[in-house]
Amino acid sequence: MRKKVSLLFVGVLLFSMLLSSLGVQNYKTTAATSKTALLDKVLENVLQAVNGPVEVIITFDHDGGVEEAEVNLLKAIGINKAITFQSLPIVGALATKQQVEQLLEMESVVSVYYNQKLQYENEGSTSITGVDRVRTDENLRSKNGGFPISGKGIGVVINDSGVDGTHNDIKLGRNLIQNVFASSNLNALTGILPITYLENVPNTDSDSGHGTHVAGTVGGTGAMSGGKYEGVAPGANLIGYGSGAVVAMLDTIGGFDYALTHQQEYNIRIITNSWGATSDAGTDFDPNDPINIATKKLYDRGIITVFSAGNSGSAEATISGNYKKAPWVVTVAAGSKEGDLADFSSRGVKGKGGSVEVDGATFTWQDSPTITAPGVDIISTRVFSPLSALSTQKDLEFISPAHLPYYTTFSGTSMAAPHVAGIIALLLEVNPQLDSMEVKEILQNTATEMKGYEDWEVGAGYVNAYEAVKLAYSY
Repeated sequence: MRKKVSLLFVGVLLFSMLLSSLGVQNYKTTAATSKTALLDKVLENVLQAVNGPVEVIITFDHDGGVEEAEVNLLKAIGINKAITFQSLPIVGALATKQQVEQLLEMESVVSVYYNQKLQYENEGSTSITGVDRVRTDENLRSKNGGFPISGKGIGVVINDSGVDGTHNDIKLGRNLIQNVFASSNLNALTGILPITYLENVPNTDSDSGHGTHVAGTVGGTGAMSGGKYEGVAPGANLIGYGSGAVVAMLDTIGGFDYALTHQQEYNIRIITNSWGATSDAGTDFDPNDPINIATKKLYDRGIITVFSAGNSGSAEATISGNYKKAPWVVTVAAGSKEGDLADFSSRGVKGKGGSVEVDGATFTWQDSPTITAPGVDIISTRVFSPLSALSTQKDLEFISPAHLPYYTTFSGTSMAAPHVAGIIALLLEVNPQLDSMEVKEILQNTATEMKGYEDWEVGAGYVNAYEAVKLAYSY
């Protein structure tokens, strides 16, 4: 009997060595995974450097929101400051090193991660992407009942700093159908409480203007410019989820949770995210990361996640987050209006990737963007207060004096991602049955080749909305 067991062990070991030599990586998002693998390396380092409690993100092994039994588990080990989510099995908490060690021994816990600080990814048009052709093509208009394709009725969550819904291009109560302010300050809590947020807030972007600019690119109506600075999908239903100018992982997870909880109410099909962590650049895809767990659940529910690639180029291995390599998300590099790749746009790594088993299915991930879209000197909606001098010179160069109070110029992959989110809204208007993988295929199969660049830099190439919409009809 011992001889059989030994032979079996040797066989498994040789098979594992073969997979390793082929560059194949296998991960599982189940509690059966090694407990040490479930502790975030960043959190492990933080716990060695501090004595008191730190902000952690705890993920439990089931679908749906956090259950009462799990809240009781946290209370039993002395955790008394935490936020629970409604549709995701995730908790943000203040925990000590000893409490983290206790969490890792619980069968119901998938992972414990540090609540890392993130950064919005702005670096300092619709004609190049083919969106203008979509609007004016008579054949496409005829297929759409005589109306221009505008992303009509498709819900898009702007998971960002906030949205100024007092701007007529993105007016609360019109195309901005909901505007939410939420901030997860664990230190201000007393007890383990459900996440709270304020809805129907006229302006949630009083600190940076980042999310307002993003929202205008996705679906601004161009009301203050006679349509000149109209967004990609002016018929879309925008939902702002604002966390303020300072953002951490737990804040962004709140946006994913809101999208799941309110999906049916607002027909949410897309969530766009222009933030990341340079500290997570060059890392392998990690299915136990709470952001990956969240976006997988969105994928299962038919919500497409769009990410900016990051602004740490032009070196390789600079995509700002392992979650941007998830097989089910769309990650966007930034290009110029001339069709080149922006120097600042983050790159992946040539030939790097692997296979991953998640929820019983095998996926393939690659260390590269999915697609490239305009991200240099992008004109979009300006937040009214506070007025920023950051883009003053560019604004004077590109925007007429009459429009300066309403629009501003930003560059970054933050500006590229909402272009693609808007284009996806156009695809879903003409074919609402498309899922994330089909949308990725359409974007990639219709992209314009970017000569002189490889896929680990630009993905499939420059996004082509016109060809993508035409192909979406036949899927």
